[in-house]
Amino acid sequence: MKNQKPVFNVKKLASTGITLSAALIIGIVESLLPPVIPVLPFLRIGFSNIVLLFALIVFGPREAFLIAALKSVLVPLFVGNPVMIAYSLPSAILSLGVSASLACTKKLGLPLISTISSLVHNLSQLCVAALMTGTAIVFGYAPYLIFTGTLAGLAVGLTTYFVIRALPDNLV
Repeated sequence: MKNQKPVFNVKKLASTGITLSAALIIGIVESLLPPVIPVLPFLRIGFSNIVLLFALIVFGPREAFLIAALKSVLVPLFVGNPVMIAYSLPSAILSLGVSASLACTKKLGLPLISTISSLVHNLSQLCVAALMTGTAIVFGYAPYLIFTGTLAGLAVGLTTYFVIRALPDNLV
């Protein structure tokens, strides 16, 4: 009997599961915190995106997309707001796709990739809101979301950069 390689990497599977758990916990905790700006209650910094960007860089796009999709469905279900799946899922997939494409170029740093991704995420959520409400008036929030999205994306990108740098090479 020959030694056959497993069809999947158990270490990567376990690491992906732990990373998904971290994204879920952070997403749930963040959704339970009061809004950063009370007049914009839907506005969140997106700390769980640190985990997604980490997964993209450390594990690769396939695992990052899996974590993003599961997080986008499970967090709204866990916090009792399933309507948020309509906003979260397409925005997460689109913004992660942009992050993956930009990361492949190896010309931009994580803070800039994260900032661009944050802006794509916010603008795609505005598009979903416009479709769901049937009005373009929601784009009036765009200046606020561009400003806060830039700050949040920069914070997420810098944090991810320092987290990855701080980890031992055998974990990354």
